[in-house]
Amino acid sequence: MKRIIYFSFLLLSYIGYGQSEYSLSGTVLDQNNTPVETGDVILYDKNSNLVKYTFIKNGEFIFHKLKTNEYTLSIVALGYTKKSKVVLLDSDKTITIELEENTVALDEVTVKTIKNNIIMRNGNLKINVENSVLESLPSTVDILSKLPGIQISPNRESISVVGRGAPLIYIDNQKADLDQLKSLSVENIKDIELIDNPSAKYEAEGRNLILITRKHNSVDGYKIRLSEIISFKKRFNNYLGIHSNYKNNKLELRGNFNYNQLGLWEGASSRLNVLDQGIKSQYQVTATGPRPQFITGGGLFYQFNENDYISGQVNLRAQTDKFPIKTNTLLQDQFKEDHIISEGQNDENRNFLSSNINFNKKITRTSNLFFGLQYSNYIRHLKSHIFNNINETGFELSQNRNQKYEISVFASKIDIDKNFNDHIKLEIGGSLSNANGLAFSDFEFINPVDRKVSKYDYRESIYASYIQLSGNLNKIEYSTGIRSETNIIKGGFRNASELLVDRKQTRLFPKIRINIPIDSTKSIALNYGTIINRPNYLNASSISTFINPFVEFSRNVNLKSTTIEEISTTLQYKKYTCNISYYEENDPVFYNVAYDSIENRVISSPQNFEKESGYQIRFTNTATYKFWNTTNSLTVIHNRIKNPTAVIKESKPYLYYYSNNEFKLASKTTLGLNFWGFTQRNQGVFKRNALFIMSASFSKTYFKNLQIAINFNDIFKNMTYKDKYTSNNIDVQDTFYVDGNEISFSIKYAFGKVKKLSFKNKDVDDNLDRIR
Repeated sequence: MKRIIYFSFLLLSYIGYGQSEYSLSGTVLDQNNTPVETGDVILYDKNSNLVKYTFIKNGEFIFHKLKTNEYTLSIVALGYTKKSKVVLLDSDKTITIELEENTVALDEVTVKTIKNNIIMRNGNLKINVENSVLESLPSTVDILSKLPGIQISPNRESISVVGRGAPLIYIDNQKADLDQLKSLSVENIKDIELIDNPSAKYEAEGRNLILITRKHNSVDGYKIRLSEIISFKKRFNNYLGIHSNYKNNKLELRGNFNYNQLGLWEGASSRLNVLDQGIKSQYQVTATGPRPQFITGGGLFYQFNENDYISGQVNLRAQTDKFPIKTNTLLQDQFKEDHIISEGQNDENRNFLSSNINFNKKITRTSNLFFGLQYSNYIRHLKSHIFNNINETGFELSQNRNQKYEISVFASKIDIDKNFNDHIKLEIGGSLSNANGLAFSDFEFINPVDRKVSKYDYRESIYASYIQLSGNLNKIEYSTGIRSETNIIKGGFRNASELLVDRKQTRLFPKIRINIPIDSTKSIALNYGTIINRPNYLNASSISTFINPFVEFSRNVNLKSTTIEEISTTLQYKKYTCNISYYEENDPVFYNVAYDSIENRVISSPQNFEKESGYQIRFTNTATYKFWNTTNSLTVIHNRIKNPTAVIKESKPYLYYYSNNEFKLASKTTLGLNFWGFTQRNQGVFKRNALFIMSASFSKTYFKNLQIAINFNDIFKNMTYKDKYTSNNIDVQDTFYVDGNEISFSIKYAFGKVKKLSFKNKDVDDNLDRIR
């Protein structure tokens, strides 16, 4: 608390240096007094020098931090005659401007320009996807994988930011999960923002926010987009997608259907040495098989007037996996040595359903209300038959497993915001969620004959509320808020007399951000915040994966949430930014190993470590030269992970580097080159290898609606992750092989036209991304 008070006084001390500056806002109407929805507003001084630029949104615009002067406003909107207006600004002013319709019919107009598709402001990045090489990628997840600092897990089921953990994800300022990302057509994306230190409004989870904005540029009618992608990795993959929109007056319908025939391949190897038992194990494991996947969704949106609407959405993903897990193991126990070949025949079904209903109402001219309900359901059912061949004696059935996990989550949310004037905005809100899960496992052992059946019940409730105040004082922009969350967890086996987990905690999460512009090219931002990362709901299950008779991967029902405290500052100068941050994490989660002497087995599972702390220094710049756009980032990271069970080694700084390059070879013809990597990482407990990953792409658009693209990923086949650590008297060397080397061919065709997409839909459940 002392640090929070000290930091608050430090920030307030800057405010006293602000100068008297004013805001200029306005409303832009047509000749029928209807707001002009989009357009550009350019501000010049009396010498015709460009001062600032903004855009019209729903008929309104605003400029902040203007000095006393005489200005000329220039308003440009498609379909209207350009209009200019002289304004003498000596106080805060609001004006109304009427535009005249332009009735001149124009033939096709072609504008040729080269601009960088990545913009920086206050240390945050905004990436324009529209008309860039990113638009040629097969999915939204593939686009995110090309952005600085974004890491996609090998199974494409989670997203993280280098050194900052899992981010929040929003679509059009509305919460989304990974399944909705996979259902979002690339053609619908206008831009993506990567925002550091989101405010208290954006939940307590996540040190970063990924904000995706969709295109808004169509007319009444329909639009259908067809896509076919053929991908060659270690196995063949095929992606077929149909996305459609229909709009008639106030009603809008949208739907999508994707059928993916995926070729699963996963590989790993490990060396284990149980130091105090004289046991050594070496194994190589692979999992292969077909994975047919269906993703479908539909939504309805009805707009009562300009601000009030009701919407609903349903998303469903279903997949079936038939994959054998084959392991080749050399096991040494004292002076005995065994060669074991294991094969697990697995049949798994996964189904995920998410549905919600939202209502938005403008209460007064300066206040707004949002209310939403959401229901989510996840089912995973795994059946396994496990065979072992010990010292070439032939395969024998060892055990049969039947494991099923289901969780349902109901959530509701309310947000109210109030603008007192152009300088102050108050936001308050609350949410609640209730999760109920059941994990069932039935293990049948053949030799010796035995059977273990268990049922584990899990219940979790989260009650949250927040208040946030934002605005500007002279030239200083500020945002300060606090969020309160009460978390209640109860979990236990049905045949036990006591609960295994019984926790109730209430936490406060303050957040402060102040941005101090120095001039039009330089600014300093200061941030302080506390964050929480909660375990995925799947960890509340007892589902485990058999590797060999000596090693097994398992979940952990006892995981606690990770709490994080961070302070940072960002300096921006023109197209260069420098961000410095320091953080401390309590109870971070990493995989750990333990030896079970009764079962004579090593269990690998996620565990809470004691602490992680560190600092980051990140440099980023963007540049344009002739037909070449480039964005580069270099981050110096020094973090130290501690745990009483582990051997703590020296921690050293390491580098993360990133470069994205786009070459405009001709009209609608783009070549892309992207590379990123790490130097060797020594993080206290863990020692991890260096990486260098390079990708390339080429895209060409024909006849406006037909796009053909070729993508090459992990060209040098370097995507292999190696971890070394010693914990619980076990020396571990793990290697994970990622099926990243890929060449894909995509064809996309669109036809039809629709009106401006007004579709608005929010995910109400802030914990939706914890379902996997």
